Amino acid sequence: MNGYLTTACVLLGTIGNMHGVRSVHVTNLDKNRGVVLAVSLLALAFWDTILLWCAFMYYGIKNLPLRIDSDVPNMLTPWFHAFSQIANTASIWCVVAITLQRFMATRDPFRTSRSTAALQSFRSERRISFIYCSTYRRLFRMPIFLSLAAILLNFPAFFEIRSRQCYKEREGQVGIDLRPTWLRLDPTYTMYRILSRMMLITIGPNIFILCITVLTVFILKGSNRSRRQLFQMSDNLAERYASRENMQTMISVMLVTKFLCFRSLTFALDIMEVTVGAHNYYLIDTSNFLVLLNSATNCLVFLKATTWLSNRITEKQTMKRKKTICDASLLLGDRLALLCSSWRQAIQITSGQLGLRLLYAMVRKNPHLSAMFRQQNGAIEKVCEDSFNLITNGGSRRSFDIVTNPLYREVAERIVSFLNEVLVMMERRDPEHVGF
Repeated sequence: MNGYLTTACVLLGTIGNMHGVRSVHVTNLDKNRGVVLAVSLLALAFWDTILLWCAFMYYGIKNLPLRIDSDVPNMLTPWFHAFSQIANTASIWCVVAITLQRFMATRDPFRTSRSTAALQSFRSERRISFIYCSTYRRLFRMPIFLSLAAILLNFPAFFEIRSRQCYKEREGQVGIDLRPTWLRLDPTYTMYRILSRMMLITIGPNIFILCITVLTVFILKGSNRSRRQLFQMSDNLAERYASRENMQTMISVMLVTKFLCFRSLTFALDIMEVTVGAHNYYLIDTSNFLVLLNSATNCLVFLKATTWLSNRITEKQTMKRKKTICDASLLLGDRLALLCSSWRQAIQITSGQLGLRLLYAMVRKNPHLSAMFRQQNGAIEKVCEDSFNLITNGGSRRSFDIVTNPLYREVAERIVSFLNEVLVMMERRDPEHVGF
């Protein structure tokens, strides 16, 4: 685990972090959007890479079957020990800062930098300007502050391990060995180190990230609900905002889950060190490897998870639309069956004269349509002048008799034939009926 797996994790993590830096530069810095988050991602990638290589030089290279004099790594181990502690702390705090920035952007989305618009003209000319450099230098204050704080917190780590000369009986020569210093063995410093690690590196950041992520999820759901109620959005627009909300929520959940899973063993070992003592070296090696795996995959969550989740959400929405279309087809089939049944009933009730009655209703609604029938039968004009009053003796309704007009009957038959064709096309799922 400390040899081949650690080496593979270091190499792949370094490549991933370099690709992440390139993606951040192209996506965020060049397009002048999300610059604050991009700066935090750059700082996270930097410290993760430092942590990976410090761990490799600390113990990874010693477990590889290489012909390397062990004295040289042992002489450098006290330095790599201190820098690995600094990089580990800075990496954790960068994740905390990114989580906090997501929360602030969700709580107050209109609080953005005013200097972005002013920089657009300078970026379009692709030249370095004083305003551009000064503005981006201001955005680097937070990562620099976190880095300096991590250095100050872990500064005593430079004095925890020392290298000394010793005689190696197996090899029969003088070599370099590692020993803990008096500071590392001091009980007061040991308690201070454990408590500070629990508050600022293990327990504190875990609880903080978990709480902030839960608040972010609740705020996103509440804002989406308020947006829907305030603007009365359509389903498509609301679905678009919901997709963005789901993506941000899933990224936050993935980050917290990965962070807690990969660093929970470190938290457990800190508790064991205080209570019963941590002497199981296999658990320690596993904890160290999980920490490296977390650092090797941090940028993948922020950069690649967005694309993956976007594809998954798009696929889910496509399946949802297909299901909606299928449900609509089933509903259309039920309505079509009811429509055909009603059509047959109407023809039966009117004794096959439904077309005549429909045409009569149309002519009665617009008497000017009767002009086309005047040349064929003068009786139609007489009927139109009387406003088609069918109420006669005793208020009884008599059926209208215009069978003597061939054109009138021909138009009525065409109406019935056309409606029959439309129903047949709808039953056959013929796309031509959409034009109707």
